[in-house]
Amino acid sequence: MMCRKVLTCVRIWSDKCSSKYGRRRPFILAGSFMISVAVTIIGFSADIGYLLGDADEDHRNFKGT
Repeated sequence: MMCRKVLTCVRIWSDKCSSKYGRRRPFILAGSFMISVAVTIIGFSADIGYLLGDADEDHRNFKGT
């Protein structure tokens, strides 16, 4: 539901954009950058949690199958 609202706003903003790189390209580049930052943060989430004070007894260890 939220994605639909965000995409609608981005479409409206990109249609009004008058960049020298085009109307859509700046939004594609910004979105790609934000996604790569988010994936990097997800990859280091255990380390970030440890740095923020997460202790071993605060979570369960996944044994997996």
